[in-house]
Amino acid sequence: MDDLKRFYLFTGKGGVGKTTLALSFCKFLEQNQKKYLYLYLSNSKINKPSESHLNTDDLAKELGLNVLSLNLQECAKGYITKKLKSETIAKWVVKTPFFQSLINMIPGFSYVIYLGQILEMLIDDPQLTIVLDSPSSGHALTMLEATKNFNHIFESGVVYQDTKLMLETLEQKDFTKINIITLPTLLAVHEATELEKDIKTLSNYQTDIYCNNCLNSYQDEALPDFLKEKIYNEQEALKALAPRTPKQIPYCMNNASAQIVKDLVPSVENLV
Repeated sequence: MDDLKRFYLFTGKGGVGKTTLALSFCKFLEQNQKKYLYLYLSNSKINKPSESHLNTDDLAKELGLNVLSLNLQECAKGYITKKLKSETIAKWVVKTPFFQSLINMIPGFSYVIYLGQILEMLIDDPQLTIVLDSPSSGHALTMLEATKNFNHIFESGVVYQDTKLMLETLEQKDFTKINIITLPTLLAVHEATELEKDIKTLSNYQTDIYCNNCLNSYQDEALPDFLKEKIYNEQEALKALAPRTPKQIPYCMNNASAQIVKDLVPSVENLV
């Protein structure tokens, strides 16, 4: 699998199937004997309780997948420990109201901290591939945008040097792949293409749009009229991606979440 990247970011609107496809992609990597880690962010503010991801954790456990939840406070503590070379001081700093307010008030700073932790893990382990299940389109864009903005704001110093290294790492050839997941409807496809344009303004990241839950493969004369109409509408929506060839993930007839993840493994190979 020579075209395997180090960092995969799954993004898209809520409810489009990002988590299912990200887990299925991890299952695909596992079956190909690749070292991987499925990763999600547990909270967006340093003093905010971790959001519940019990369904995701339980599903990943049932599938036997490697999963890790990143906590903002722990990531911030790790960053400060590295800079001050003192875990004791770092523990004290992250608990102060001033520091917590600072992190929460500066737009995007939390995502820069998260991204720094992710890239450090990848640098430390050259064999590892990380699959990040981003909460939504805006979060993924903010993560990339904020890193670039901080690099421009600080023309020297620690933050400048750190964000510079982060951007250089992300922009390495064959390092980053952004998989934008959408549904085969006209509005959803337009939103996905706009997100891709916004990402491309930041850097020439490798991106692809994948339409999930497509019914095209189930075309049959015996289908009821409402399904034929749905398939027709899907085809019209996919034309919005022209001249690129639409990449489709088929609709899965199974009801059990774990089985859906397994059933989609053959379809996620083109997400590499």
